[in-house]
Amino acid sequence: MAARLWDGPVLSRWLVRAVEGLAHAGPRIDAVNVFPVADQDTGTNCLLTLRGALDEVGALDPQADGPTVLAAAARGALLSARGNSGMILSHWWAGLARGAEHGMAAALTGAATSARSAVMQPEAGTVLDLADEFARAAQQAWDPATDDPDRVALDAALAAGRDALDAISARHPVLRDARVLDAGACALLVVLGAWTLDDAPSDLSWLPESAPTALPAAGLSGFEVMAVLPAGDDDVLRAALAAVGDSVAVVTEPAGPGQTGSRIGRVRQTHVHTPDPAAALRVLRSAAGGTPLAATVHALDAAECAAVAVTGSPERAQELTRAGAVVVVVSDDPSASAWGHALGRAVHDARRGGPHAPVAAATVDRDPLPVLPGAWARDCAAVLPPDTVLVAEADDDDRVLAVLRALTGQVQG
Repeated sequence: MAARLWDGPVLSRWLVRAVEGLAHAGPRIDAVNVFPVADQDTGTNCLLTLRGALDEVGALDPQADGPTVLAAAARGALLSARGNSGMILSHWWAGLARGAEHGMAAALTGAATSARSAVMQPEAGTVLDLADEFARAAQQAWDPATDDPDRVALDAALAAGRDALDAISARHPVLRDARVLDAGACALLVVLGAWTLDDAPSDLSWLPESAPTALPAAGLSGFEVMAVLPAGDDDVLRAALAAVGDSVAVVTEPAGPGQTGSRIGRVRQTHVHTPDPAAALRVLRSAAGGTPLAATVHALDAAECAAVAVTGSPERAQELTRAGAVVVVVSDDPSASAWGHALGRAVHDARRGGPHAPVAAATVDRDPLPVLPGAWARDCAAVLPPDTVLVAEADDDDRVLAVLRALTGQVQG
């Protein structure tokens, strides 16, 4: 019997090809990233998000069935989501997983609805419109009487998406003025285009190799705060985060095979840009409902990061990021899994030279990255990622700050 698109091994192969496609196309996607902020990292963030999905699927039995692969990929994408683009992509994947049992048209429709729910104020001319176009074309092409309705619907969605990409991007004034495609839409088209039953290289000929005009400077300010929390009321959390910042996204893990719609045991990824990280952290701590919190904080305008700093004080996070660190803020006694996720994310971002450094700028060979543990030395050491070194004398926030300033050559003023 011929392989079908929803077979577990086919889905696993799709993820491999999608990661390969984003790794190849990432620099070009980064180059056209001007919205919602011109930080040139959309390709990078989508790649890191799907690498997390692939890692989660890689831990499965190679013959795992389709629902198991989709659920694992959705969880991996959620836990590894980076920035707005990664959060939207993980939302899209979660919706796809929820609708898969009803076929391609329903799955792409669910994915589009889910992706749109990631953004509190959707704007025309972005990846959300492309997701809608995929769904519309798949619905029109869907015919269960054909031999392979899923493949027919997928082909129709891809063709319609490629045809509509220019017109979609032209709907947005920022993209229209810069004469570029929407970076998130480009990334999603690369991802969906990798879902094929053959081994031919993904066609990226539609993607410009560079931006046609000089793009605006990033002009970023403020801080990005992210944390994994227990599942809860996403609308309430979005509203609370919107009161202290913008670029708000909340993604809840979809129910896996055999699970009901209950939120028990499931998690959600959160993201916000804010001028006041302590305020955002207070919101997240409240939403955690008594569960210990481990969150990451970094300055959006940081040129580079010299270390990872760990603190139990939300009020010190801003000062520590400004001194040159990606910061992990912990409360109470986080579990090993929460510790490992937050610390691993922070180490990865710091080693890249900062969370917004493009893939091409990543440093492969580097001395062990300093991890400055504050008062959390024992717990931090238990989950220290590879290629890092614990700075033992940095055992409180003031000493962490002094070590950071020594590493970066800053002088206290």
